[in-house]
Amino acid sequence: MHFPGNGFTLTYAVEQKHVSVDFRHLESFCRVADLRSFSKAADDLYLTQPTVSGHILSLEQSLGLRLLDRTGREARLTKGGQIFYHYASKILAFRREALNALSEFSEGIHGDLTLGASTIPGEYLLPKLLGDFKKEHPRLNISLKIADSKEIAQYILQDKVELGMAGAKLSHPSLHYDLFGQDEIIIVGPPAPRGQHKQRVRFEDMLNEPWVVREEGSGTQMAVEKALKKKNRSLKQLSQTIEMGSTSSVKEAVKAGLGIAFISRKAVEQELEQGLLSSIQVEGIEPISRQIYIVLRQGKTFSPMGMKFLQYLKKKREQRPS
Repeated sequence: MHFPGNGFTLTYAVEQKHVSVDFRHLESFCRVADLRSFSKAADDLYLTQPTVSGHILSLEQSLGLRLLDRTGREARLTKGGQIFYHYASKILAFRREALNALSEFSEGIHGDLTLGASTIPGEYLLPKLLGDFKKEHPRLNISLKIADSKEIAQYILQDKVELGMAGAKLSHPSLHYDLFGQDEIIIVGPPAPRGQHKQRVRFEDMLNEPWVVREEGSGTQMAVEKALKKKNRSLKQLSQTIEMGSTSSVKEAVKAGLGIAFISRKAVEQELEQGLLSSIQVEGIEPISRQIYIVLRQGKTFSPMGMKFLQYLKKKREQRPS
């Protein structure tokens, strides 16, 4: 394998055939595979769709192998494409690490930092942390992907992000979870009547109320399910549920009077102070708390910037009040 400018050469041991592949072609291929769409990949890479299609065609011709099946508007990996994707994503990750390492050597620490986070840490913790970190490293380029806790785990396993933060711990031998902090999940409803800042109800009286819930896979949902299990209940047993894909949409649905919801206190502090939502105290159910974790892949070789940010997070964790 060699690195002539923006390309490199792969060698098939069986056929002894040299195949030149451009990094841009690999990036286009991996984005199409991730998004299952040529048009979405083109938008994501700031390229035209014909350019992305040309990159894929060039790859397939060089390899002598069909990598993607085009079925309607969706693109899916072939069996050969699945094998090639596994190595292509590793090559791109290795390239990023190499460039970051060379940047550190020649010009001091700077480069790209790709992170993943579930909703609560991604929207309510990391922006402030990243803002402070960037002041120390102004030449840092940041990419933050926000998804549910299960998706973040997959991003880390697939090397799509260097490290992540999530509100749920998934069992996987290749993942390592390092505790960062605590979060509290409360029940909120529309604004309380004038002069009534908190509503107090019995748990059994709430079962028939309309509920707004997060989608399966979110850390909030997992923590709530665990708490309800102690009452021999589950979210599926709540009547009249409306499922939402984000914490923001849950808040807006509650404001609109569509129901009540379990939600992170961190996510609604401002709304509670402004009277846009009300906190509902429930008798007969224990307080629901959960942990916020730093999520790493076991054996991961971090870029210099990734290692700096991991050290920064651990330092901030130690400074947080107990």
